[in-house]
Amino acid sequence: MPVVSPATVLVPSLSSPLPEGLNVIFSPDFPLEERGGKAVAAPHAAEKPWSVARVGRADEALREVAQEIARRFGPVSDGALPESAPGDALGAYAFSFVRPSFAAPFASQLGAIGFGEYVLPVFGLWKDVDGMTWSRAAAQLRIHRYRDVDDFVIELEAKGDERVVVARCPRPETLGAAVAEAVAATQRSRSWLRRWFAEKPFDWHCALRIPPLDLCAVRVHEDLIGKMLADGEGRRIGDARHAVRFRLGWDALPPIEPGPITLGRGDMYNRPFVCNGPFLVVVLGEPPGDEVRLVAWIEAPEALEGATAGAP
Repeated sequence: MPVVSPATVLVPSLSSPLPEGLNVIFSPDFPLEERGGKAVAAPHAAEKPWSVARVGRADEALREVAQEIARRFGPVSDGALPESAPGDALGAYAFSFVRPSFAAPFASQLGAIGFGEYVLPVFGLWKDVDGMTWSRAAAQLRIHRYRDVDDFVIELEAKGDERVVVARCPRPETLGAAVAEAVAATQRSRSWLRRWFAEKPFDWHCALRIPPLDLCAVRVHEDLIGKMLADGEGRRIGDARHAVRFRLGWDALPPIEPGPITLGRGDMYNRPFVCNGPFLVVVLGEPPGDEVRLVAWIEAPEALEGATAGAP
């Protein structure tokens, strides 16, 4: 169970500036937003299978959301919710747990890539994975762009209607800029333009290596505190918090021994998709809607479970 870490922050919008040296998460699931000096229902206020939200008398809302989290997702991450609520004021609480899983499990390795000063475990596919695992998992992959080791967009088809888009790209000023480019790449490759933009399928000349993620961040929506709730009988917001947990890659097969691409070197592959530096993850709904369910920019490997110091 991850704890809320200062190395991972939750931003309120995709247009928020991207802070340096941190993991950054965006989730659209908070039920309220500030508009015209009041707190009003957000466009995405409807509760979804991966989120829980309550707005009401703070102590009751806090108790209800904690109970629902425990019922649907298990124990609450340490630091995700406050220990108490502010008296008779209104509270707005939300918890999102986005955890894509895959019908065909990927392989995994410990101590497999160097990321900054850390050595990270990975999940994915490479040449020494057994043929059955490789062929089944590779069928879930779609390459949308490959320019070089630091500039690519690849999609992992998850269970249900979820898609996980992973990209390496130059560091953007905002998450929104990176998301727009990555999603546009997925749209081009499935449009009538695919004859020009479509990439060759993932094959034995490719490798995929992504660090597994288990991150948790909390944001206190200070802009809402003290605001009157629209249609709330004159009541004001006393507390407004959104906690998000993002888990990816921990349903892979048990680790195998490191192979010839050890520590991120991709020289044995024509197209290595290796996340050994800052990278983007976008969890989308099914096309053509491309609903953004979560975005994460990963830049602080010390917050990643399984990281060890001392990469060469």
